[in-house]
Amino acid sequence: MAVTLAAWLQVLQAYLPPGRALTREPGAWLTRLLEAFAAMLLAAQLRVAALVAEFDPLLATSLLPDWERLLGLPDDCMVTASLTTLDRQRIASQRLHERGGQSRAYFIDLADRLGEPGCTVTEFRPMTCNDDCNDALYSTADLYTWRVNIPHAAVNARQMNCNDNCNAALQMYLPSLAECPIRERKPAHTQVIFAYTA
Repeated sequence: MAVTLAAWLQVLQAYLPPGRALTREPGAWLTRLLEAFAAMLLAAQLRVAALVAEFDPLLATSLLPDWERLLGLPDDCMVTASLTTLDRQRIASQRLHERGGQSRAYFIDLADRLGEPGCTVTEFRPMTCNDDCNDALYSTADLYTWRVNIPHAAVNARQMNCNDNCNAALQMYLPSLAECPIRERKPAHTQVIFAYTA
């Protein structure tokens, strides 16, 4: 298929009947007219090629609002004012390709698709007499708590200090894009916490 203006011009000229009346000379009025048609065909071809890339929400820009509408976005996890186009593309792609699950691998993959590669999941179990003396002391209540370890420092992290109001949070930070979707998809009987490690 033609991919340049000259190639489209040749295609159009090939459909002309033979003869001296329909000249193919450069600069002739018929050639200039066919060049205008060739420019429109080339623009349409390039637009169709660009739309093919839009079939993947991870690459979509002009069709991204349509992908979001189709996938039920924005949802409760999307604070659209603070999301970049790349964030919106990742969320739409994650939503489209999601199959669901409750395993460690599922939540690690979910975080990875939302732009947090290298995450791990830690599950807590109560200490028993067979454990090492230096192991953490977890109780049976911790059986239903698990932690997502995000391998970078929290964004805009701020610790409470002695000058803060007594009702201020002990720590504040901008949560990762993966936090809310993981909280929404966690098993109902569990509690998930997040640890940011630099």
